[in-house]
Amino acid sequence: MDIKQLRYFMTIVENDYNLSRAAELLYISQPTLSMMINDFEKREGVKLFKRERGRIVGLTYLGENYYDDASEVIKKYNEMFSHLHEQLKGVKGTINIGIPPLVLSVVFSTVMPKLILENPDIKFNIKETGAFDLKNDLLLGNVDIAVLLSPTGLADNLIETIEIQKSELAVFVSPQHKLAKKKKIKWQDLDNEKLALFDSTFMIHHLLNETFERHQVHPNIILTSGSWDFMLNSTKINHDIVTILPKPTIDLYQVTDVVCIPMERPVSWKVVLTRLRKENYSKIESYIVDSLTQSFIEN
Repeated sequence: MDIKQLRYFMTIVENDYNLSRAAELLYISQPTLSMMINDFEKREGVKLFKRERGRIVGLTYLGENYYDDASEVIKKYNEMFSHLHEQLKGVKGTINIGIPPLVLSVVFSTVMPKLILENPDIKFNIKETGAFDLKNDLLLGNVDIAVLLSPTGLADNLIETIEIQKSELAVFVSPQHKLAKKKKIKWQDLDNEKLALFDSTFMIHHLLNETFERHQVHPNIILTSGSWDFMLNSTKINHDIVTILPKPTIDLYQVTDVVCIPMERPVSWKVVLTRLRKENYSKIESYIVDSLTQSFIEN
């Protein structure tokens, strides 16, 4: 029997073997309850109940022992859930989380406020800076959890990573830009183009520079910034400027005066939760990592 069936069995016993009353208390039909008992006894080859003229009147010797065991199981099951919720109520303290500004806006805009509101006894310190700098903060212990891009550039034996979102980088331009009509952008199309890119504190900056070099592209980087919305506004004001951002940005920045164009052989944008590998994690750290992971699985 599973836990639900054990409860059915015990309810029958605790209601003097009155199936009608037990079924009513369990919100099931009497035939369903009778079928459950008969199926179990037949499958296991045992008799739990004594019967007279087809009616249950008591427990057999096996049934009495089974009832004692079932009582212990149900008691332990209830204690387990009580303990679970007591642990949840006991989570309090401070957690330091490093998140790049764009990722905070695009990926965590719903998840993080919900987590904060659901945990009033936890103080959340959110550090907004680029993923490239956050790597050092994680290694130095300045943050408990860092949201980075994969590959992180850190050894697997140093950190634990959990992927929470996967997409790719895309080109963003004004509809007046000469590249705006293209279905896809080749890396060579960006040669000598005026670019607004994330500054060197961001992992995207380094990923793009490596890709430019690999494809022998020589962009004209006229602006670097840590503000994704500033770079998008720059493409609106100056129709010659191109910026490269994660494709999900277009879902956040729903406007008609910026065009998002996918790239051939795009750079992957994989967002990962990371923390230093330890033998033992604090209760609050484990709880927050589990909560964030579950939030993204559900989304």
